[in-house]
Amino acid sequence: MDEIGRNYLTLALNIDRHFEGVVDAYYGPPELKAEVEQGEPRALDALADDAGQLEAAIDASDFDAQRKDYLTRQTRAMAAIIRNLSGDQLDFVEEVELYFDITPQMVDEAVFEGAHAEIDRLLPGDGSLRERVIAWEKSVELEPDLVGPVFNLALQESRRRTQALFGLPPGEEVSLDLVEDKPWRAYNRYLGGHRSRIELNTDVPARLYATMSVVTHEAYPGHHTEHAIKEYRLYRQQGRAEHAIHVLGPEAVLAEGIAVSALGIIFSDEELAAFLRDELCPLGGLPDVDTERLIGMARALRTLRTVVDNAALLLHRDGRSVDEVQKYIEGYYLSEEKHVAQAMQFIQIPLWRSYAFNYTVGEELLAPLLEGPDDVANFRRLLSEPFTPTRVRQWVEERRGDTKT
Repeated sequence: MDEIGRNYLTLALNIDRHFEGVVDAYYGPPELKAEVEQGEPRALDALADDAGQLEAAIDASDFDAQRKDYLTRQTRAMAAIIRNLSGDQLDFVEEVELYFDITPQMVDEAVFEGAHAEIDRLLPGDGSLRERVIAWEKSVELEPDLVGPVFNLALQESRRRTQALFGLPPGEEVSLDLVEDKPWRAYNRYLGGHRSRIELNTDVPARLYATMSVVTHEAYPGHHTEHAIKEYRLYRQQGRAEHAIHVLGPEAVLAEGIAVSALGIIFSDEELAAFLRDELCPLGGLPDVDTERLIGMARALRTLRTVVDNAALLLHRDGRSVDEVQKYIEGYYLSEEKHVAQAMQFIQIPLWRSYAFNYTVGEELLAPLLEGPDDVANFRRLLSEPFTPTRVRQWVEERRGDTKT
């Protein structure tokens, strides 16, 4: 481990003592973590100095340009977190930009209206659109005793396809765990050693249409796959210590973009419909479900999840009241009250409030790379190389330039 890598790990672990959750996973040297956890937390002004010295050392290093860019932007994100913790209140948009190397934008409400129109087409009938959606969602809920078997079958098939396209590190493994009282539907707890624990929030009913998106997002070829491949190649094989930790920063935009895009990389629409019709729906006790409607509804409802982006901006940038923002979400979300409350909770938690944009922006950022004949090859690079949003934007521009010549 080089000195820069060690100092990067130490800085992140020290920040996590002030703001728990900044470090999402750590599988580096245990003695380093134990050393950081001894005694009182290091003072914030000292950590600010550490971040400045680390960035200067990265700039003076002989690392390749890609590694320098990754380390620099991750370190700048940590410096911004230290500023916030020190009472230097960042403007909300500035916070998102410094933390994640992206600029948040309001989603055009016409996008939500288009999703509503598509849902109205897919679910004709009496009652309000919200009432029809809630009734349909209940019709595709899994019985509690079938959640495990259905998710495990989805994991097996997604893993098989991921292994065939990208390969997986030796000994990699995913386990499932049921949890409750969380502000999210599912979460990947990366444990290191190419192992993950996927936590499913039982407060959110397990619905058949969400099974494949959750599994591909959290496991294959989403978060677990990316983490395992990068741990294996960048940390274990190349000794890059910065890949022995997951810390809040630009890497999260890439991680969420990869995860949101994962389903479409390993399944065509026709393949997904066949797998749902022939295997997953019968196992889930719902053999007569219209799979085309299932896929269409999953897409439309996923589009409506981006309402959270606008809600975060209205609340934190524009200063709207909590009641106003909650009504805004209710107007577009087409979901039960408890799920609206869950969305509000998500954007009010300091750790997550600026994170909300990573899903939408991450997907949009990667979209030009994941269309056309190079989609699998480009996805393979994203799984194994240390990109930042800035680097991806440069890659997209280079491809556009190549197309014009």
